[in-house]
Amino acid sequence: MLDWADTVLAMDTSVLDTLRAICTQPNEPKLALYLSDRDVPDPMGQDDDAFNDCAVLIEAGTALHVSRPPQ
Repeated sequence: MLDWADTVLAMDTSVLDTLRAICTQPNEPKLALYLSDRDVPDPMGQDDDAFNDCAVLIEAGTALHVSRPPQ
């Protein structure tokens, strides 16, 4: 499934490590951590504030991966 993708983003380093372990060598350069310097925290089992904080972090991280169209 990685063959068709241009980029595959993992939300945390454990997922990234798993992807690297199962991918073929030509696909490894496509793999990256969503937030290049840290994991996105998993809010499962936590309160609404944790989910909101996570959503804000994910939304802010989109700028790293999606370019804005010209205005």
